[in-house]
This record gives sequence, structure tokens and C-alpha cells, in this order.
Amino acid sequence: MRWGAVYHAVARHGVGTSRLIVYSPVSSERERFWARLASAFVPAALSMGLLLWLVLIAVGASPEASAVGIVLVGVSAGVFLWWKARPLRGRVAMAWSSRFVFWPRRDDEDREEMITTLSLLMERATEDLRHGRITRSVYDRVWMAVYEETHALSPARDK
Repeated sequence: MRWGAVYHAVARHGVGTSRLIVYSPVSSERERFWARLASAFVPAALSMGLLLWLVLIAVGASPEASAVGIVLVGVSAGVFLWWKARPLRGRVAMAWSSRFVFWPRRDDEDREEMITTLSLLMERATEDLRHGRITRSVYDRVWMAVYEETHALSPARDK
């Protein structure tokens, strides 16, 4: 069961970023599968493409022809994944927070704390469902509440 994802990162310049992505609770497992693949595609394709290019050059292939072939295959795969993930694209709730770690503002800290709380709530509900401590209907209600709250935190709603 994949409800979404949460990312926390601190850049070397002292900027902390948190991002919460919650898939629609009414989406199918297949839609979520394609959305996860599409989101992981770019970093995986870049690293695998570079590795493949180096291997092809090492075995004597033309660097230019190898690069063109890898780019064509990578772009084709990316377009395919983009197309397969389109049904879920408009039904994803996203919230993020960026703040200076050394001089945080209170509203940025509150936003980050809310993102962390929502992600922990979903992770706990997922574990409880796996271990039989809650029913599927309770899990779905928690997921819907987190989805709606994440929509409310969305930067598009701040305007």
C-alpha cells in the first residue's frame, strides 16, 4: 500500500526542505504504481544512461552514436511513463516547506511540523493496517483526512 511519500533534505547552504506527496485515496494501485515509476525515472535514467554510455565506450562503440541511442531510448521511456502516470497527475496533493535552518521563521517551522505530523500519521496507519490493528475502512478515512489536509497546505491555496 503506497499512499505517497515524504522527503526531508538540508542543502549545504542551510536551507531545509520538506515535501509531502499524497496520492488520491480513490486512485487504483496501478495508477500509483505508474506515478511512482514516473517520479523515480529521471534520476534512475540519468545514472543508468551514464553507466551504459561508459560501458559502451569501453567496449569500443562510438561515443556519439551511443549517446544518441541512449537519449532516444531514455526520452521514449520517459514519454511512455509520463503518459501512463497522467490519470493520477491531477489528483495528487502536495505540500512543501523551505526554511533557513539557522534562522527559522515560526510559520515555516509550523508548516514543516505539520508535514512531518501528516506523514507520520500515514506511516502509522499503514503499519496498523498491516498488523491488523485497524480495518481497511478506518485506514481509508485516515488517508482521506491526510489527503484533504495536504490539499489545504498546498501552496496554490495560500494565494
